[in-house]
Amino acid sequence: MQNFNYKRKSTVLIMNFFIVIFFFILLVKYFQIQILNHQKYVNKSRRNSIRQVIQKAPRGIIYDRNGIAIVDNRPIFDLQLIPEDVNESFDYHLFSSITKIDSNSIKEKVLNKKSNINKFKAITVKRHLSYIEMSRLNENLLSFPGMLFSELPARVYPNNCKLSHTLGYLREVNEQQISIENSVYKYGDIIGTAGLEKQYEDVLRGLDGVEFHMVDKFGRDHGIIDDEIKYNKKSGSSIQLTIDSDFQVFCENLMYGKNGALISMNPINGDILSIVSSPQFDLNSFIGPIPFSTWNQWNKDKSKPLNNRVINGYYSPGSIFKLVTAAMILENPLINHNEKINCSGMYKYYDVDMNCWNLDGHGDVNLNEAIKYSCNVYFYKLIQEFNIDDLFTMSEKMGFNKKTNIDLPNESSGIIPDKKYMNQKYTSRGWAFGNLLNFVIGQGEVITTPIQVVQFMNIIATKGETKEPKLLLNSKSENIKVNLSDNTWKFIQQSLEDVVNEEGGTGLNTKINEGGIVSGKTGTVENPPNEPHSWFAGYLKTDNNDLLSLAIIVENGGKGSATATPMARKVFEKYISIKQ
Repeated sequence: MQNFNYKRKSTVLIMNFFIVIFFFILLVKYFQIQILNHQKYVNKSRRNSIRQVIQKAPRGIIYDRNGIAIVDNRPIFDLQLIPEDVNESFDYHLFSSITKIDSNSIKEKVLNKKSNINKFKAITVKRHLSYIEMSRLNENLLSFPGMLFSELPARVYPNNCKLSHTLGYLREVNEQQISIENSVYKYGDIIGTAGLEKQYEDVLRGLDGVEFHMVDKFGRDHGIIDDEIKYNKKSGSSIQLTIDSDFQVFCENLMYGKNGALISMNPINGDILSIVSSPQFDLNSFIGPIPFSTWNQWNKDKSKPLNNRVINGYYSPGSIFKLVTAAMILENPLINHNEKINCSGMYKYYDVDMNCWNLDGHGDVNLNEAIKYSCNVYFYKLIQEFNIDDLFTMSEKMGFNKKTNIDLPNESSGIIPDKKYMNQKYTSRGWAFGNLLNFVIGQGEVITTPIQVVQFMNIIATKGETKEPKLLLNSKSENIKVNLSDNTWKFIQQSLEDVVNEEGGTGLNTKINEGGIVSGKTGTVENPPNEPHSWFAGYLKTDNNDLLSLAIIVENGGKGSATATPMARKVFEKYISIKQ
């Protein structure tokens, strides 16, 4: 009996020992789970129920100089799937019929992500859903576990002014932009690709935020978790332009139906008030994927609507360029600019006949009259006092052959040929002094952009003390200083005033009756076999001493004195009405 009791006690003790050991192990495991690895399992649990949703930050608003919004934002939606939450109940056939996305491609994207660490991250399967698509998807929400809508801001243009080339557009980032070291971009982000959107991308771009959403075991979104960390999105900074939107609309309407460019600016501070490249294009086309038919139409269009003619349009300046030669003549003490030179309508250079635009000739003219009547022969004869590098040097001084540094990307610099350039193009035996006869009247290899031409007018209007052009209001604009004698500036200014306001001047159609005095120069650019291009470049001095410089070119518009001049008059009259 005693032995039995002993065995029983031993058994109980052993059992108790193992029970203690068992509970000790449980306690250790509990401690390990709850204390040591608490965060690990919390995170694991949360990954099964919490999804990270990126909140796209809106870009900064773009205002005109009067505080009127010309670029704003509106919400659009992308369609996304979280691979881990897409299960066997997902109706691919219905999903495909609504979205018009091939079901096999969707399956492939989901399966690829399910097998890696990014299976909890949303993938975008369609950009910029239509209202109808969103409605139908929402109606069948239970059929699409793991589906969510990502709201993102898209550009909207609430004002009537288009400004398409200047404002520029947005596109989705490419692989190269993402792969750049320290890149802030990720797949699906948009980036300024042209115009001001590109120029001020760092300013306009916002900082995306992050929200954490609760999902159930079926992958259905149950909204934001309030007690989770939330990284608020930060909107991009807004910018204010020098553009007057009402004035811009007027200038756009004036150029409608024409190919060419128009730009006006204040030569005192460099503010651009209107800037038009025509034809324009619809910026709304860049909200979402651009249809192939649209791209195809733009690419085939001979008018090249995507080309910003203001900064990239290459044009011979025509007779406007005679003012460069005039400055050379006036700065040369050995040349008497008051001396008369006879124009018979033709100048013979060896066996080549160089015609004046007036085949009947202008008779005896001095420099002032040669500018006023735009006499070719006068300049043909006097250019022989100079060489090609003299013309090149004065041209660069006047702002040609280099960028104006306007705050737009990809500005062109034009071409002013020097001896080196001509030797490379034709070899030293392939060109002669006769080429200079074409250069002096702004033809041949002399190539400028409209922004350079208006800057040239700024230089003349201010006697060589102007500013670089700018589009950002109240921003710093670098000084431009061109050192010529005061007599030279006065003479050129007076001659340009005579071009517009005296009988026989080629710019007479630009003359205004009240509000100020217009000075300027016309230009006609030969463009065989088509009609010539029509130029006007000049400036307005109002009765209140305000200055406005202007350059207009109309492709195939005929003579500058016929087409561009009445357009310029309307611009100046509109400006006066705005200032009153």
